[in-house]
Amino acid sequence: MGLPEEVDVIVCGGGPAGCVVAGRLAYADPNLKVMLIEGGANNRDDPWVYRPGIYVRNMQQDGVNDKAKFYTDTNASPHLRGRQSIVPCANILGGGSSINFQMYTRASASDWDDFKTPGWTAKDLLPLMKRLENYQKPTNNQTHGYDGPIAISNGGSVSALAQDFLRASDAIGVPFSDDIQDLDTAHASEIWAKYINRHTGRRSDAATAYVHSVMDIQHNLYLRTNARVSRVVFEGTKAVGVAYVPARNRVHGARVQETIVKARKCVVLSSGTLGTPQILERSGVGCSKLLQQLDIKVVSDLPGVGEQYQDHYTTLSIYRVSNESFTLDDFLRGDPQVRKELFAEWETSPEKARLSSNAIDAGFKIRPTEEELKTMGPEFNALWDRYFKDKPDKPVMFGSIVSGAYADHSLLPPGKYITMFQYLEYPASRGKIHITSQNPYVQPFFDSGFMNDKADFAPIRWSYKKTREVARRMDAFRGELTSHHPHFHPASPAACKDIDIKTALEVLPGSFTVGIHMGTWHKPGEEYKANKVIEDIVYSEEDDKAIDDWIADHVETTWHSLGTCAMKPREEGGVVDGRLNVFGTQNLKCVDLSICPDNLGTNTYSSALLVGEKGASLIAEDLGLKLRLPHAPVPHAPVPAGRPQTQLVR
Repeated sequence: MGLPEEVDVIVCGGGPAGCVVAGRLAYADPNLKVMLIEGGANNRDDPWVYRPGIYVRNMQQDGVNDKAKFYTDTNASPHLRGRQSIVPCANILGGGSSINFQMYTRASASDWDDFKTPGWTAKDLLPLMKRLENYQKPTNNQTHGYDGPIAISNGGSVSALAQDFLRASDAIGVPFSDDIQDLDTAHASEIWAKYINRHTGRRSDAATAYVHSVMDIQHNLYLRTNARVSRVVFEGTKAVGVAYVPARNRVHGARVQETIVKARKCVVLSSGTLGTPQILERSGVGCSKLLQQLDIKVVSDLPGVGEQYQDHYTTLSIYRVSNESFTLDDFLRGDPQVRKELFAEWETSPEKARLSSNAIDAGFKIRPTEEELKTMGPEFNALWDRYFKDKPDKPVMFGSIVSGAYADHSLLPPGKYITMFQYLEYPASRGKIHITSQNPYVQPFFDSGFMNDKADFAPIRWSYKKTREVARRMDAFRGELTSHHPHFHPASPAACKDIDIKTALEVLPGSFTVGIHMGTWHKPGEEYKANKVIEDIVYSEEDDKAIDDWIADHVETTWHSLGTCAMKPREEGGVVDGRLNVFGTQNLKCVDLSICPDNLGTNTYSSALLVGEKGASLIAEDLGLKLRLPHAPVPHAPVPAGRPQTQLVR
């Protein structure tokens, strides 16, 4: 079926928020014509999407992966010791929900309250949080929903290493909780939930939940993939359509061949924190000086477009674990027998399979104690007093354990590993993104801003120390992979200790009984004393400097981009109002995480869905529609042969 030249609503961008808006509106009124335009490919029936355990492939910049595009800092950063950071961005229908780590977390209540916008408090948004969830974990918490389209569970399996992590976390003062995604808890550990349906073993992505399910039973939702939106078409200041460029028609450095689709009622930009500001600028909405330099007619002078870019920062450290531990290392290393076994397991019993997991089974949220704050320097302490002190629901850092080495296995020595991720949830650093051409396929100017505020070093340094202490207290701990840790002076008590290659070659083919504990090696056959008292490592100023250098050399994105089209007053650099209308225009809204005026302490898939639900509700009000919600379910339509059964948006 061909695509119409005119529809009622055009949604530009098929990430989580865009899928929610398009699906909710189309399902609300079968007579309302909605078009969704996505720059990447369709995710439907793609096994590299729906099998949870193979997500790592989609994160790689290897010339094969086409599910992500990569933004590189235009200039080398002095804050990263001359490095240029790389920020991947999803390039597939469903956006990040199709290729992300599948880690389920939610923002704290105060994060939404900090938006300082009527209708956007946590209390206002709680019904929408419940509306989107199909929560499949046991809990007594009243903040979750159970009838929504997005499945959340523990996945097909939880490794023994997760329990080991939780016990060790408790030993350093991070208590266990059955649910730290309750909008309030900021210092506790848990079995980490996942965006995986426990009944099918499949990833729970936004396109399957909100788009494919509607298209299976209705004919008013039109999907155009592999096409990048170039600009919004205006009549005066009124948005009346969009121009897009199919990927096959792109011409670098020259004017491209556009296709125009008209919108009778509304244009919605949902191309993400990195994409939406570029569309606005190419459309004449942004800083007038920049637009005039690029010979773009100014529709609305909004200097805030593309500014105040935010992310979450991560570092990762790798540790050896016992050879008896289950990890994904052999699978990731490419062992043909292990791959055959795990894929066969997934095909026969996906709901129980080890590949029905992301191998990220446990994690924590943490805040520093008063004593720890004394060691974190004046810059962070000033930030603490201003931002965290009076908001006890805000964690400073997340930490999580991955059952396997998140690294290039061709460069690793043999063995089994765990990866500890440290995530900075509320960076003080800020960046920016701006177009350099009217051509949507020309790279923009990008400054990630990573670590350009000194306050961000202390919490990452502190978190590295905390996760290291957790690892040292795990029963499975067998040493540190020194290549993935700071370069401490060899004589320092903080120096990392790795298994030597000679020992590795001797013991790895058989039973791995060699361990390292408090710097003492145990020969094969000796009993490993896991119950010995372990003292915390004491770090010198020189050690702290080594950690900070390591952070600058290795800190990277978490794919959690936010904030380039902020929802705040226009005179304060805002781009959209509380109803997501773009200032100085009509019939144009932004509905994605670019609208965040402040950061959100979470893996941002949950927040993108929530912004999409809020945006869908606001647009439905504007159009006089009533969204069909869970209390009015519609039976499943037959699914064509070869297609997975999808859960309906209801």
